Amino acid sequence: MNNHLRKKGYEPIEIEHCTLAFEDGIKLMNIVNALYQIPLPKYNKAPKLRPHKLDNLALAMHMVEQAQIKTNFLKSEHLLDHDQKMILGMLWAIILDYAIKGISVDELTAKEGLLLWCRKKTAGYRDVDPPGVQNFSTSWKSGMALCALIHRHRPDLIPYDSLDKKDDAKNLELAFSVAERDLGIPRLLDVEDLTATERPDERSVMTYISEFFHRFASQDIKENAARRVRKFMLFARGMEQQQHEYEHRARALLQWLQQATAEFQNPVESGSLDEAQAALQQFRHFVLSDKPSKTAEKLDVESLFAEIQTQLLVNDRRPYEPAGDVHPDAIEEAFDRLSQAERQHGQRLRANRFKFIRKEDSVLPQEKIDEFTASFKHFDKNGNNTLDKTEFKAALSALGVPFKDDTAFQKVFSEVSEGASHINLEQYIRYNKTIAEDKDNPEQIRQSFLLMSDQSNTISGQQLRTHPLTDADVQYLSEKMPAAGDNQYDYDSYIKQTFVH
Repeated sequence: MNNHLRKKGYEPIEIEHCTLAFEDGIKLMNIVNALYQIPLPKYNKAPKLRPHKLDNLALAMHMVEQAQIKTNFLKSEHLLDHDQKMILGMLWAIILDYAIKGISVDELTAKEGLLLWCRKKTAGYRDVDPPGVQNFSTSWKSGMALCALIHRHRPDLIPYDSLDKKDDAKNLELAFSVAERDLGIPRLLDVEDLTATERPDERSVMTYISEFFHRFASQDIKENAARRVRKFMLFARGMEQQQHEYEHRARALLQWLQQATAEFQNPVESGSLDEAQAALQQFRHFVLSDKPSKTAEKLDVESLFAEIQTQLLVNDRRPYEPAGDVHPDAIEEAFDRLSQAERQHGQRLRANRFKFIRKEDSVLPQEKIDEFTASFKHFDKNGNNTLDKTEFKAALSALGVPFKDDTAFQKVFSEVSEGASHINLEQYIRYNKTIAEDKDNPEQIRQSFLLMSDQSNTISGQQLRTHPLTDADVQYLSEKMPAAGDNQYDYDSYIKQTFVH
């Protein structure tokens, strides 16, 4: 960590104690920025209180997520409360992701790939192979494997023939010094880390060895040549596999298209409303469930075909020529035939359903009428079976009916009372029914727009954004209604255009 902070230029750079260094989130933000170039957010540079530190830690954890580092169950509180186990797990996750995860050798990744690379590079070196590098612990205690790894790539730096396998400390110190001085690899381990314990820490060794991999892996010309040949072979094989997959999926899709088209050519016969609705429901299921998945499959197949052609083109390969029966044009033509058959089938179904059409009026439940009656009686303070203006306004407020201003209220009161000074129960219920019932007639729709527009003859786009109208609903209405000035719409003209009467 200190090495990468130093390279990035952070001051002060030293992390002296891992369990204490990350409690305010700043060092974690610095290291993620240094390793992954994720920009630093605006944070508290001198947090003192726990909430301030938690705020910084939340920003740091977000940077970790942006870097796509898998930290499992790590939480901000673990860092703040100095949870050593979780903090060490986080540090290993960062090391594993940044330094080790990208290693790939012979289709092996991370630990296995790095171990195989070490085994190949030290093959044949005395006192190392046999038995060969077996692990990232005991195999490195003598220092011989590390010296062999350096000698394999830079024989001028290590006098391997003169090394004594029994002098562990001398061999390790030589390797560490040369790596730091001549190869720019930081001394992540001390001699005692390998010699003072029977089984050195595997993760520490693997982290250090990964530095050699990144330093040397690209230098072997023959391995690069073999890698390029293998890449060429894998590309050719991959293209063949994708072509086989395309043809298989295209034929399966064409078979479904032919069957669906044939079914839609059957006559539509329904002797009752239930049968007509069942036929429409079946057609609806096709439109909503069956066809979308096949349409998506068509897009996927076309995308696969385009991907094959693109990959061949950008890699200077010959274009793919599928058989005529599975060509994208054949699929497109089959979909056109299905769409035509689908339209005709839908027309026949709708014509059949229209034979059973009848309009059903919306009826307000008795519970709602009882609610209106109860509210009337509650606000009829003097018990004269009428409501004056004050009582009427209070009753409507209790039912959730608002007014833009007093002028709007006076207009409603005059209309409901039919010019009188009081409103009776029948008039009160009739007015509330006009608000509550969904009659879907010009008068009610006009009244609804009037309420939404705060009693205006036009309505703005902002006033249209009233729940449950969605953004799509507002977009539709704003496109359909005639414009009436800046962000205003003439809803009355739209209503007249829509209804028959």
